[in-house]
Amino acid sequence: MKFAGITGGVSAFFGGIHPALAQTWQKLGVGSVVGGRARLPLRGTPKKLSIGVGNGHSVALRSDGLILSCGRNGMGQIGNNDINSVGTLVQAIGISGITAVSAAGEMTIALRSDGLVFCCGSGFSGRLGDNTTVSKRTFVQALGISNATTISGISSCFALRADGLVFATGHNSYGQLGINSTVDQSTYTQVIGVSNAVAVSGGYISSILSSTGLVFTCGSNSFGQLGDNSTVSKSSFVQAVGISEAVYISSCLYHGAAVRADGMVFTCGHNTYGQLGDGTTTSRSTFVQALGVSNAVAVAAGLYHTIALRSDGAVFSCGSNTNGVLGNNSTANTSTFIQALGISNAVSVAAGLNNNSIALGSDGFVYISGNDDHGQLGQGTTYNHKSTFVKAIGI
Repeated sequence: MKFAGITGGVSAFFGGIHPALAQTWQKLGVGSVVGGRARLPLRGTPKKLSIGVGNGHSVALRSDGLILSCGRNGMGQIGNNDINSVGTLVQAIGISGITAVSAAGEMTIALRSDGLVFCCGSGFSGRLGDNTTVSKRTFVQALGISNATTISGISSCFALRADGLVFATGHNSYGQLGINSTVDQSTYTQVIGVSNAVAVSGGYISSILSSTGLVFTCGSNSFGQLGDNSTVSKSSFVQAVGISEAVYISSCLYHGAAVRADGMVFTCGHNTYGQLGDGTTTSRSTFVQALGVSNAVAVAAGLYHTIALRSDGAVFSCGSNTNGVLGNNSTANTSTFIQALGISNAVSVAAGLNNNSIALGSDGFVYISGNDDHGQLGQGTTYNHKSTFVKAIGI
């Protein structure tokens, strides 16, 4: 099966991004971008395109445009017209031609090749974007968005349009939709204040990467996770402090992360478990440099942990290590990045809300670590937690 859907390089995808940033990415080994996520040059012919891990379920996109999922399914987030959890990867029904997929809390978001967005799972606060708050067991088209190039979200969902504008829907009690309001939205609505976006990441805090390499944030800020040197929540995007020349961003509920053009990782926000990776457990209200990893090309913020992808395919992690989510054959927390085990050829990484980390290998297989309470490790088991990355089984 051929690896489909990869077109152009870093500079082609990012359009107006500063040429120096694109060149740096290429020096670090980034080969291309799918759905807004950096990918390393591919070795071999992978079977999967992109990955995601939510609040108890894992998702992978196959190269023929079909979606595979496993784990928690009580809200229909697997998209197989059922609500029973499954322990191996199974195919979603009624959806094809997908080019990117993301697990968003208790839902799944999919981007189709024509730029339309489809969702399934929890409809809480209108996060499916279909102008309802009703959960769906199969994928439905989101409203208010077209020509999308990137998708992201948790309880609040985001889509980046080809012209650099960002649209959002769903939960908004912290102002995380960036529309200068705290009213939930049930269809995609344009965010305010940023018009040159090249990447977006959404949670209780939302982050936008501009074409100039600056990071803009909004939403909950009780731990300084917006990185604007305050702890005051914001309902419109503000510029983060301590980070410039960023090439990759990720945000979750309580902390955010970014990769700088030189391959260094920067983080801000909640840090009780060492998830900022700066060698302390002190929360930070501006971005600070993490320790233990360099030459990074991607980073993912989970609930209380962070994982980073190095240019050679190695995966590093820090923070809370409940159920072995850090993948380092331990359950001890760590406040600096250390290398995970069981995966050495990663091309993409993601982190979830339920103590899970996921990586896509250059061999086309999906590798997952941590909690297995709903079968989200894809091992055909439940409660068989893994402290190293293991290969998911299924289609």
